[in-house]
Amino acid sequence: MREIEGIEQALDILKSHWQELEEQFDRKNHRFLMLMSADHDAIGRVLRAHLVVESFLSTFLSSSLGVEDLESLRLSVFQKASLLPKKGSSASFVRPGILQLNAVRNKLGHQIEHRVKAHEISAISEVLQVARPKVQFDEPIDAIEAFAPVACAFLSGSTPELEEMFTEAFHHISTHNPENT
Repeated sequence: MREIEGIEQALDILKSHWQELEEQFDRKNHRFLMLMSADHDAIGRVLRAHLVVESFLSTFLSSSLGVEDLESLRLSVFQKASLLPKKGSSASFVRPGILQLNAVRNKLGHQIEHRVKAHEISAISEVLQVARPKVQFDEPIDAIEAFAPVACAFLSGSTPELEEMFTEAFHHISTHNPENT
């Protein structure tokens, strides 16, 4: 038994239209080749940063919310980031940046030709101005990669003493959802 039955009959029917079909294929293939030549390095770099931050985000939420199997809830990264506190926590400092990182990843996932602009990562840049004040980033992708370890550090648990210190230090921090999410 063959996996595809009737292919010979289909080809016989299409044979008289073959030149038209090839011309149509060439037009579509041109677009395919153009999309395949997009900057996959940028896509990969953003995706890697996104996946690493999501891993730390899931661990943080599982611990802070007391949910043993957070992954079984099948929450999106946007939903997970939205669960982060908006104030009074070290995690609240990186929350808007995580939301923007997710928005950028979504744009690259659905618009393969998208080029990340500086205004799309304003919250990420704001975090980096504090965490990496002496570093200038040539490209938004570079800033995204630099943001990832900062976000992960602020999502990482620490000793009870350090947690208490962070709670006191970030007590007055308040964040909002960035426009580009």
